[in-house]
Amino acid sequence: MPRRAVDSGQRSVDSETVNGYLENKFMNWKDFKYFTEDEFRPPGYDGEVNMSLGFMLKLEAMRSQLGSSFVIHKNGGFAVAGHADNSLHYAGLAADLHICRPAAFEPRDVVEQALLAWKWSFLSIGIYPFWKQPGLHLDDRTAVGLEKMVWFQDRDGKYRYYPYNQFHQCIGDLIR
Repeated sequence: MPRRAVDSGQRSVDSETVNGYLENKFMNWKDFKYFTEDEFRPPGYDGEVNMSLGFMLKLEAMRSQLGSSFVIHKNGGFAVAGHADNSLHYAGLAADLHICRPAAFEPRDVVEQALLAWKWSFLSIGIYPFWKQPGLHLDDRTAVGLEKMVWFQDRDGKYRYYPYNQFHQCIGDLIR
């Protein structure tokens, strides 16, 4: 059975659609200033790390404008296992990361990270305040015809999803 490429309860996009979009749309890692292939490589995987060119260009631009380091979490880039069956990680359209304070490798406050990601407003944002190093899931679900979203995982592990235009409501509910 093909993987389904979407998370969150939106309509599903089958893997053939995703693969059709991604065909010949990968980049040369040497063209990127701020990211390396190894940062996105799943642990123990020695195959090609097929991140979407469009997604990586957006992430690179965001990193360049912010002037802060991004730390890609273990198995948080391209994935071959370890995520939900419908995860966009398998299609090279998602990354789990945290945004560091300038000149440091400690994470910024997770709400600050979310606000910085939202400022660039081109990626869907998942907010994870209870990860070991609180951070974000960023994905480009619009590349496969899905609506942008924002969500957070609460202390009990429950997900709360919002349309992207309700970002401020999501943040309000997160900090309550």
